[in-house]
Amino acid sequence: MQDHIDELTQLCGAALGEGVVTGLTRLSGGASMESWRFSFDGKPLVLRRLPFQASASSAANDNDVGAISLATQAGLIDHLHGVGLKVPRVIAQLPPDSRLGEGFIMTCVAGEALPSRLLNKPEYGPARARLSAECAIELARIHSLDTAGLPVTLPRLSPRELLEEQEGFYRQFGSANAVFELAFAWLSQYCPEPQAYRLVHADFRMGNFLVDTDGLTAVLDWELAHIGDPLRDISFLCIPSWRFGHYDLEAGGFAALTTWLDDYERASGQVVPRESFEWWMIFNILWWGVTCLRLGSTYRDGSVPSVERTVIGRRVSEVEVDLLLALGKKRDRAEDTLGVPPAVIEPELPLAGDITYPEMAGALENWNRTDVLADASGHTVFAARVANNALGIVRRALLLGPDYATRQSDRLGALGYSGDALCAALRDDFTLCHDDGCWNHLRLTTLERLMIDQPHYAGRAVALGAWCEDRIAP
Repeated sequence: MQDHIDELTQLCGAALGEGVVTGLTRLSGGASMESWRFSFDGKPLVLRRLPFQASASSAANDNDVGAISLATQAGLIDHLHGVGLKVPRVIAQLPPDSRLGEGFIMTCVAGEALPSRLLNKPEYGPARARLSAECAIELARIHSLDTAGLPVTLPRLSPRELLEEQEGFYRQFGSANAVFELAFAWLSQYCPEPQAYRLVHADFRMGNFLVDTDGLTAVLDWELAHIGDPLRDISFLCIPSWRFGHYDLEAGGFAALTTWLDDYERASGQVVPRESFEWWMIFNILWWGVTCLRLGSTYRDGSVPSVERTVIGRRVSEVEVDLLLALGKKRDRAEDTLGVPPAVIEPELPLAGDITYPEMAGALENWNRTDVLADASGHTVFAARVANNALGIVRRALLLGPDYATRQSDRLGALGYSGDALCAALRDDFTLCHDDGCWNHLRLTTLERLMIDQPHYAGRAVALGAWCEDRIAP
């Protein structure tokens, strides 16, 4: 660690003059990139870098990292800061032979990034009320930049190219996910042409904003930036997974969709075409699902062997329910109920006799919660919470998985398909979803998978309320 501090001191000294590095601390979160906060001569700075356990080649395979290098990111952010956008100032780039790996150093902008705090704490209430308008103004400024004047080369990607790229990623895992097949088929059928090609952030959402009690202070994490359709950004803010429990507030968990679209149209002077916006919404939801698969695969191939990657890999089921809620509006008939109450989907199975494997997993969960978390601090708190999520998934899979597998096999048999055959049929003809039996199987299977993987996901309550008899409130 001292070698790292010495190198940081040299790099910061060359840019800022003499000083001492203090308080080097890793920040929580960051599935693909690491962020470390420290001070140099009292000035707060952030080191953004590729994790030590990940190689540059493995990072290039992470869609969460994207196609542009850290050097390109630094050059882009430096330019955006120079033209007055709300981004940090780049202080220095790490040299190719750096002991710290690949990355750059930037100023630490004041503000909170954690959505759980920004969306729930009362002191951020006034900022939340202004956030839609402020994000719209900043996004409109990003989209208005002259791309010919950028000092870095960014990929130029059409909606069709992005869709084909994501389907290629999905196919390489040999996955057989009926909901994903349905989404890919629908997206391919209705793929739009962009109205214009602009600078696109492509990860414009809560978690990548810094906000203080007065409002938006910075937009972070430009690793997915490219030249493309600005509708990607406008809709990306509305992905259900990035509403952080506030499912009814479609824009980032802090504003209604109508408010967000009105604010963007006012700030940009451009009309948001609603049909194309809906296509991008479904694309972005599916994009996150494919990204979950890709991030999970880096645990399996050993490039990023962290517990967090396994948990992210199981977030696919939350994407499935979001896709079905969105695609249900595209069916040629009104949405009906599944004909079963929620209690049938989430049974409580009795435990008797010998200690069971689910009970052992539950004991580990409790030990981690009461013993490990109680004494944890810093990044270890985040890691311990992720571990508890993983243990919960294992416990529920052991308890409920066999019963769910039998139900799914019986439903497929009644439809006359195997799992792979249904996927192939949906891939060839997405209108198969108009068949009630097929649609009900997709919905039930998704709710069962979600019960194991993400039972507290807000979209699950919304789906139960919309699809089940004896409907429950979201």
